[in-house]
Amino acid sequence: MISGSEIKNILLRIVKNDPVLGVIAEIVKDKHAPVKEDDVKERIVIVIPGGTDNGQFSRSYPRICIYIPDVKVPIGNSNFYKPDNNRLTELENHCEEKFRSSIYHKHGEEVCIFVKDTITMEEDAETYSHFLNVRLRFEVVNTKL
Repeated sequence: MISGSEIKNILLRIVKNDPVLGVIAEIVKDKHAPVKEDDVKERIVIVIPGGTDNGQFSRSYPRICIYIPDVKVPIGNSNFYKPDNNRLTELENHCEEKFRSSIYHKHGEEVCIFVKDTITMEEDAETYSHFLNVRLRFEVVNTKL
């Protein structure tokens, strides 16, 4: 069996070793540091909502959340924030390519499989960002043949 913490550690290594995603300065598990309007930057957070089903076939849906700062557009005396669509599209295309096929990872005696389930773009107004929510399907077979 494999724990949610181990799945996050495996994904953390996969993301950090990626030539595109790995150059993003902040790559963390569970939660990113608080940000202010003037210090927001690109960051990646790896989470597993709901944990792992550790039955005969372990299954989970970890997410890689890639935050991209919004573009500030001054309007009169205030600012309007809009998504950085060019950067979001660039990273979405990369993630589509990277996770289109299964990624296999050996963890002890077990073979883990990660494959893309969905990729959606969402807004996080509190952090002046939009993010890609890359939902992966994770499975490992805990049986010996």
